[in-house]
Amino acid sequence: MGLFGKSKKERETEYMSRLDVPSCLKEDFELIIDDIFTIMGVGTVATGNILTGMCREGENACIYKANGDILETRITTVDVHTKERKANGCGYKTEHVGLGLRGISKEGTVNWSSSCYN
Repeated sequence: MGLFGKSKKERETEYMSRLDVPSCLKEDFELIIDDIFTIMGVGTVATGNILTGMCREGENACIYKANGDILETRITTVDVHTKERKANGCGYKTEHVGLGLRGISKEGTVNWSSSCYN
């Protein structure tokens, strides 16, 4: 234990044990999208909470729009909004993430109400 509580390595180990990574590997990936925006140098970014499964950089994803259309894309970056673990290019169930998406424009995605990735 460090001077101010648990060390960073201890916190990371505890956090990863709570995620239950083996069960995440068995589930399909679903994300409820909160917001979509564009970042220079990254492209279109969708943020939201992962409901089930996990995602990795470089994986293909399908976006199911509210009007029934399906868009195919590739995840270029995964930004996990937690300081409890090191960035490893993955997002797991219950985490809030930002996903960089290739080949998708923000203008064409304005009507994504509660879309998800699969």
